[in-house]
Amino acid sequence: MPRSKQIEKEDILRAAAQVIRQKGEGALTVRSIAGELGCSTQPLYYEFTNMEQLRAALLPYVRKEYLQFRCTNYKEFGQHFLQFARQEKELFRFVYLRRRAPGETLLDDINQDETIRLLSQNLEMDPETARRMHHQMQYRCYGMGVMLATDYCDLTEAQIDAELTEFYKVILRYYKNVTDDAQLQYWLGRSRHLIL
Repeated sequence: MPRSKQIEKEDILRAAAQVIRQKGEGALTVRSIAGELGCSTQPLYYEFTNMEQLRAALLPYVRKEYLQFRCTNYKEFGQHFLQFARQEKELFRFVYLRRRAPGETLLDDINQDETIRLLSQNLEMDPETARRMHHQMQYRCYGMGVMLATDYCDLTEAQIDAELTEFYKVILRYYKNVTDDAQLQYWLGRSRHLIL
């Protein structure tokens, strides 16, 4: 008799993300995940006691698999995030348009610490100032992401690029006390090569 197929936790999370991608979070059940895997529900209950436990494990899985970016410049972080909102609308809704538990942070940014470190280093600002500046960009991207994921608007890649550039110029002028265009171009250049 052949051995039964081994279903790992990672397989279950991948299948759960696929169910959400295809049918939305409302379709996420033990049976729909088992159907995606082509197995009974038993392996799911072996790994997860209930759906709440599975959902709790699914959030960090989606962040790691879909939202962890390696970028060479600051704008790429925003571009990748907004492409995720455009292309993975159901997963975006699952991660960002959900009720938060008391005390849970507003924004889920797996790249935040590294981004702030790089901003601080390349823009020659203290980490707290870099954090405040990055929060402004996060809020802007979050709002645009919600509009993209809910079909409020559909921006092209060029429009996303232009929106991010214009907003970044505004916050860069403010946080770096930029007074002229030459200074602005210098700091924009430093941002384009964030990872040295």
